[in-house]
Amino acid sequence: MLAHARAKLEAKHLDLIIANPVPASFGGDTEQATLIDRDGAVNALPPMTKPEVAEQILDFVAMQLNE
Repeated sequence: MLAHARAKLEAKHLDLIIANPVPASFGGDTEQATLIDRDGAVNALPPMTKPEVAEQILDFVAMQLNE
């Protein structure tokens, strides 16, 4: 999963990609996601609700914009 996400990040010249286990993340109340930024830093989030994951992603993006 992470190797695929890294390859997609590089191929599409992205600043950030979110990797999550599929199909485990579909249909449930919780999500487990890993954020990978363009520098290769990996931030594995613990299982949490989907709104909490969204908040973590927005916090990360906001932090990057403020640098």
